[in-house]
Amino acid sequence: MKLSLKDTSSIVVIGGGPAGSFFTHFALKLAKEYGYKVTLTIFDGRDFIQKGPVGCNMCAGVLSETLIERMESEGIVLPKERVQQEIDGYYFQTQGRGIPLYHPIPGHKPKIVTIFRGNGPRFSNVTTNISFDDFLLKQVASQGAKVIPAIVEEIELPKNPQDLINIVYCEAGVRKKMTAHLVVGAFGLNTSLIKRIVGKEFGYREPQSVRTCNTELHLGRSFIQKNFRNTIYVFALGIKPIKFAALIPKGDYVTISLIGKEDITKAHLMEFLEHPKVSSLLPEGWSLPKSLCICFPKIPVSHAPHPYTNRLIIIGDASITRTYKNGIGSAFDTARLASNTIFKYGISEKDFKTGYYKPALRLLAQDNFFGNLMFSIHDYTTSSKQLVNAQIDHLDKYKNAWESIQINTILWNMVTGNTSYKEIFFKAINLRLHAIMFPYILSAAIKQVYASLKNCIYLNYDKTQKAQKESELGPLKNNQTVVIIGGGPAGTSCAITLKNLAKKRNINLEVILYELKDFEGGIEHNECAGVLSQPIERIIEEKLEIPFPWHLVKRKVTGYYLHTDGQVIKLDGEGEVSYTLRRIQFDAYLLQKAKEAGVTIIRGKATNVEIGQHKVIVYSEIKHVLADVIVGAFGLEEGTNRIFESETPYKSPKFLLTILTKFHPKGKHHDLEDTDGYIHAFLPSRKDIEFGAITPKDDHYTINIAGAKISSRSMDEFLRLPDVLGVLPQNFREFLDKLDYHRGCFPIKPAKNLFGNRYVTIGDAAGLIRPFKGKGVNAACLMGIAAAETMIYAGISKEAFQTYADNFQEIMRDIPYAKAARKFVIWGTYYGFLAPIIQIAKNHPSCKKALFDSISGKKMYREILLDSISVTLFIKITMIIIQRFVKCMYNKCRQLVIR
Repeated sequence: MKLSLKDTSSIVVIGGGPAGSFFTHFALKLAKEYGYKVTLTIFDGRDFIQKGPVGCNMCAGVLSETLIERMESEGIVLPKERVQQEIDGYYFQTQGRGIPLYHPIPGHKPKIVTIFRGNGPRFSNVTTNISFDDFLLKQVASQGAKVIPAIVEEIELPKNPQDLINIVYCEAGVRKKMTAHLVVGAFGLNTSLIKRIVGKEFGYREPQSVRTCNTELHLGRSFIQKNFRNTIYVFALGIKPIKFAALIPKGDYVTISLIGKEDITKAHLMEFLEHPKVSSLLPEGWSLPKSLCICFPKIPVSHAPHPYTNRLIIIGDASITRTYKNGIGSAFDTARLASNTIFKYGISEKDFKTGYYKPALRLLAQDNFFGNLMFSIHDYTTSSKQLVNAQIDHLDKYKNAWESIQINTILWNMVTGNTSYKEIFFKAINLRLHAIMFPYILSAAIKQVYASLKNCIYLNYDKTQKAQKESELGPLKNNQTVVIIGGGPAGTSCAITLKNLAKKRNINLEVILYELKDFEGGIEHNECAGVLSQPIERIIEEKLEIPFPWHLVKRKVTGYYLHTDGQVIKLDGEGEVSYTLRRIQFDAYLLQKAKEAGVTIIRGKATNVEIGQHKVIVYSEIKHVLADVIVGAFGLEEGTNRIFESETPYKSPKFLLTILTKFHPKGKHHDLEDTDGYIHAFLPSRKDIEFGAITPKDDHYTINIAGAKISSRSMDEFLRLPDVLGVLPQNFREFLDKLDYHRGCFPIKPAKNLFGNRYVTIGDAAGLIRPFKGKGVNAACLMGIAAAETMIYAGISKEAFQTYADNFQEIMRDIPYAKAARKFVIWGTYYGFLAPIIQIAKNHPSCKKALFDSISGKKMYREILLDSISVTLFIKITMIIIQRFVKCMYNKCRQLVIR
């Protein structure tokens, strides 16, 4: 299928960083050469003239010599006011020794500069515009590109490649749409949009990544000029898991950049700063300030499979880039390849594969193979103090020797990224070089073996010391402090239980809870259907010891209707009643009860945490708090997740997306009192929607869908399904285009490392709920209660919190059955055998009960399977599956023959 740009075609670039700006530059230049008057629009919600992370694309900020030369060859000349410092050389520092590195060409002054991606660090006094990204964006705007400061929420791909792509974006709080002939994804890895692209039908997958650390230290221009001059310091200090570290001078600031084999945390930063070789470069008596500009951005360590489809191409970090080095240079390369492809080849999937992806793999991905080999060699060499010292001694003693020049060239190109990894690798394995260096390496290896044997003597002593430190983390005592981040059901249940138990044990316990949302104001949203299932009354009244909020209940739910492919079955609850309410009001009630119990509520957002050996520090926009333990009850909110992930080994759980909307019927003939109060559950035969529901409240319907790949278009199409329209009032069609959608997510798998010394996560943040139908509020309350009981009776160590997790072993054991149930439903809707199963259930009580238990979440999936399955039922269902599968395969083969 041939798809090409034409005169007056529209191109949308998502992301105004270097990849997006470079692409726009090349595209506008080529459009002029081809005589096309294309409309090119760039979307970016980030304001690059703002200070700190809000205006920064979070990068070390070093422009290599080769990149500057290529930019200038394109007429992109960086003004002096955007340059922070011109770099003359590098200094390579190991655990024991250090050595200056110089340009391989004698007498050549390297053209390397440092820049700020945004308008300087968060607390800087900069008054002029110094942003590199802003410079690039203004450069292409002057060439004719239109820049819209808005966040793109969805990319809606057409089913027919001849149709245009829809872009859904939010500008000044208003949701809008735009169509485009071509969309270029230059949004990087550190945006939420990438999660919505992953799993799209064309097969894109996010590159593997690790979190790095960038920190800005204000040391003053005079100190930096005296001690750093124009030199970048790079370190190989043997600190695990740091693979690469650098101190980069930038005027009044020095940027610390840390990259590792795994995610870097603030603890790694502190360990790095405390190393004697680093602290010797800092002012005497200097300490890390509380007001700090710091970020933990993700960088790719692999390339993305299939970053293209008809009319859509992804470039930059979200596609393919050079490992660890020269990411801006890689953005330049992929932008040029992409722009050349769309004009010389076309904009079809086949064109992008031929003109963009395969050349990018040859240019970058294949070179990264050699890069990984080089970094492995580098890690091994620098991990041995004797080995690296032997080489540095040789370099220092024989500066002008052939082998010294070769080693300097290898190290120079490794730290600057000036040449390909492949070229560096073949220089490094030169036989002549290894023959000369062999005696020194052998001597160092013998010393290393001796040092290793010596270290074994102290190993048992270190283990004993560690055990003694962890034994200090016992049960909470008088006058200790607990900080809870998040005021939903999990956080408030934990807070209330802590206060109740402290009172019973006659100890004074300070409990501080951070919650940014104003639940009482009623303007906030909580992306939840608002259904409380049994035994919620007992949890609230017996375990939390507070009255159940009957005044908030909007409707009692006694059963469900299950719809799929035109079939519907009524499932009664056998006397078990659930309750519908507004989650925002329920959360406000629990928060008020926590306040009445003596919990201190801070209306603000936690911005950072430090979890030390003896204390926890919680930073926020309002108040900094010193505590003994921290509880993460922040749900799946991305910003706070990052704080925990950067400071601890915690990894947030996998999740499904959910979209929710509300419909308020108008007119006296549409009173919800006429409905029976049953919840309508839907299993539509769509690949993107795994399930949906319509929940009647007192004056409105709550409608939600869930799935790994859903978008606003999924909700649009769900609301137009005949089964859905048949449930809602007749006038619902009039309001289809006026509904507000709210996006959320819920976990389907437990988090990794969800607890440790002095920290524990609860609620959705922990993911210890029954997958796919988890009674989320019940589970959140129970987790909060269990965590509080653990802290009071067992302790706040990693070992103590294991008893908290043990309370939910039944859920952990049920996960494989839950996965199987999810796959069964997905395949069932695809192959069409769910509708016949519903027909069977209408006359088969055990099958009907199994459906109710699954939808209501009354029992575990394993329990449902064991209780309901029989030989007769198993044979019936198996025969239906085989028949439907064979029929589906027959129809597919027939279609292929016809084609």
